[in-house]
Amino acid sequence: MHCFSLRMVLKYRKCVGSCVFIAVIFAMYRCIEFRMIDTPCKQIRRPHHTISMPSTPFPLRLDLKKVVHDFDCRRVIEGDEEYISVVNDTMSKRTYTFLKDNQIGSLAQNCEHFFQEHSYDNFLVSQDELEFPIAYTILTHKDATQTEKLLRTIYRPQNIYCIHVDKSSNSSLLHALEAISNCLPNVFIASKLEEVVYAGISRLKADLNCMSDLLNQTDVKWKYVINLPSQVYPLKTNAEIVKILKIYNGMSSIESVYDEKSYYRCNVSYTVQKGKMESTGKKKDPPPSNITVGKGSAYGVFSWSFVNYSINDVKAQVILNWLNDTYSPDEFFWATLASNKHLNVPGVLGFPDRTLWIAVSVTWQGSEDCHGKYVRDVCVFGIGDLNKLVSEKELFANKFYHDYQPLALQCMEEWYLNKSFSPVSLETYRYRKIINSIKNI
Repeated sequence: MHCFSLRMVLKYRKCVGSCVFIAVIFAMYRCIEFRMIDTPCKQIRRPHHTISMPSTPFPLRLDLKKVVHDFDCRRVIEGDEEYISVVNDTMSKRTYTFLKDNQIGSLAQNCEHFFQEHSYDNFLVSQDELEFPIAYTILTHKDATQTEKLLRTIYRPQNIYCIHVDKSSNSSLLHALEAISNCLPNVFIASKLEEVVYAGISRLKADLNCMSDLLNQTDVKWKYVINLPSQVYPLKTNAEIVKILKIYNGMSSIESVYDEKSYYRCNVSYTVQKGKMESTGKKKDPPPSNITVGKGSAYGVFSWSFVNYSINDVKAQVILNWLNDTYSPDEFFWATLASNKHLNVPGVLGFPDRTLWIAVSVTWQGSEDCHGKYVRDVCVFGIGDLNKLVSEKELFANKFYHDYQPLALQCMEEWYLNKSFSPVSLETYRYRKIINSIKNI
C-alpha cells in the first residue's frame, strides 16, 4: 500500500480539461491508497465567479490523530465526574491563545499550507453521501477561528456552503472568511450581507439571502439546507446525517408549536432603536392568508422544495412582509409555514409537531443542568455537558465558545474525528419511529 502526501493529492485538484477522481481504500489509523481515474468536470456557479471542481469529490484522509494530547477526552466524554473535576481545575489555571481573524486570513492566502495546518483531510465520503449533497448556511458575526472550526468539521467536497458575515462585523472577519472561501470551491460568502440586529428581521434575511444564493447561484443539486450559527458543533457525521435525511425522505425538520405566551412579540409593531428592537406600542393588523402564527426555532433542516416555497411563493412573501416589524421573526416564519395546512407548503405536515425537530440540541436556563454558563438563557456548554450531548438525537448542539472551557470543544473535535472513522453504524430506529408515528396520524 502506498501513502500519498496531502501535497501530492492537492496538485490533482486542478481541473484542466478533465478532473481526477480519487477512489479511497481506507486502512484504519494508517494510510490511504489513492487511485486516480479521469472523470469530467462540473461547473459550480457562485455569486461572484465561476470555478471548476471534480464532478465526483474525493476524500483526503491520511491518518488519525488525537486532538487533545495532555488529557483523556474519552474519560470526559464518558462522564467521569472525578476526572472532569480535575480537568476543570487544571483548565481554569491555564492561559489559552488562539489565532486572530487577520492571522487566519493570512494563513488562508496559501491554500495548500492552510489545508495542512487545519487538517482539511479528516474524512471519507461514501457513495450514498456523494449522491446526497447537503447545503449549509452559516451565520457569523465574530471570531474566524470558531467559524472555521465548524466549517472544517462539516466540510465535504460534494456539499455546498454559504457563509453570511454580519455587515457590522470587523472587516478582518470578512477578509479571513473570503480567503478561506477562495481555497474551497464549494464555499462562498453570501452575495448580500445584512447588518444583523438581535431579534430583528435582518437575522432572518441573512438566512434567506444565503438560501436564495443556494437556489439560484449554484449548480449543486442539494437535497436539504441546514441553517446554523457559527457557535454550533455537529453531533452526527455527514454520513449519519445523510442516513437520517433519507429516512425523512423530503420531510423538513422544523420546530413548530402554538405558543400564545409569545404572541405579544407579533401582535404589536417593533422597530430598531439604537441597535435594539423596541416596541412601538402600535397594534398590528391580523396576520394574512388566514394563518395561525406558529412559534419555533430559528434553525431547522429544510428540504429543497420547502426552501423554494419560502423564497418564491407569493403567500410566503406576504407572510414574511407581515413579520417584518415583529420581535424575532426568525422564530415565527419557518414555524408558521410548517403549521398551516391550507398553505400547501411542500415538505411539511401542515400542523404543529415538535417531535419532528432534530436540528439543534439546546439547553435553556431552568430546563436542564448546564455545566458551562448561560448567555441569553442558553447554555454555553462546558466539558461536563459532553456526556449528555453525544447521545442526543439532534444533528447539532448549540452552543459552544471555543475560548470558554476550550477543552469542551476540543474534546468534541476528537470524539467527532474518531466517530467519523468508526465502523459502528448509526442506530436509525429513533428517526424511523418519528416518521412512522407521523404516518399513523
